[in-house]
Amino acid sequence: MYYACYYAAVALLNKHHFITNTHAGVKTMLGLHFVSKGLISKESGRTFSNLFDSRQHSDYDDFVYSTLEEVNELYPKAQRFIEEVENLME
Repeated sequence: MYYACYYAAVALLNKHHFITNTHAGVKTMLGLHFVSKGLISKESGRTFSNLFDSRQHSDYDDFVYSTLEEVNELYPKAQRFIEEVENLME
């Protein structure tokens, strides 16, 4: 889910000529240029941040597990994030 949202965010940033070379940079630029201006909802901004944190833990911690409840809760939120980005891409 993180990478689906990440690549959607990268596409949006690139469309608006905001270039960043790191995952943290994408999170920062998305918040600065889209969430803080109300173009992406705060809830979707939090969703991206939560997915970013989960990705950080899964890449750098020894053992990380997600429950089915966590996945079921995050999946529709990730879909909503992507829908908001798609609307801004039009």
